[in-house]
Amino acid sequence: MKKFILVMVSALLIALFIAFNYLLWDRESKLAEIRNLESVNASYSASVSVHKREINTLEEEVKSLNNQITQYRDEIDKLLQERDQAISDRLQEEATLKAKVDFINVLKEHTDIQVLSRPVVLWAEAVNNGSFDEAFDIEYEGVPPRERTVSLSTYVEQMKATVERIEINEIKVDRLRGYGTGDIYLNVRFSVRLVEDADISSSRFSDGENEMYVKLDYSKDKKAFIISSMNIY
Repeated sequence: MKKFILVMVSALLIALFIAFNYLLWDRESKLAEIRNLESVNASYSASVSVHKREINTLEEEVKSLNNQITQYRDEIDKLLQERDQAISDRLQEEATLKAKVDFINVLKEHTDIQVLSRPVVLWAEAVNNGSFDEAFDIEYEGVPPRERTVSLSTYVEQMKATVERIEINEIKVDRLRGYGTGDIYLNVRFSVRLVEDADISSSRFSDGENEMYVKLDYSKDKKAFIISSMNIY
């Protein structure tokens, strides 16, 4: 939104500067005409009254142009102030975001991995207990319903038909992924035992060791970390 405001303000400034320069040029042209007419008036006294009327008319036009120039100057000053304020606001937002990202990166370095890994552990336990509804809720808790790539019924059907057990081998913070945005990612290594004669083509997992990265968000309502995406390598 700030970028849009800057673009609109800049466009208005350009238009105003063009109009402003035109008015300055027009005023100088009128002043030049006045000087020429005054010169002619001195040489041709017979046309004094006519020239005076013309001069008066031109002087009124110059006065009107001066008023317009003053108005445009005021508008230009106002737009320049709005542009400067928009730039200041944008810089402040960028500084705030950078401070937030830096804080989260420090937080990732010092937060207990057991706290961060809890939703992944709960997901694996739900799968092992055959509570696929619960596993679905844990895996997609941080995903808006309209953005979920699979329905609950399909998820339960696929998991029940393919996965017998999941064992978490290692969970660690991914220090590179999400560093520039302040997002928290976990690198998870886990072993999967598939159902005998499972249709591998319909399974997200391979029999044996698997690896995935999990993106976490923090739920203020639950005061805990939740899964917002889970991607199998």
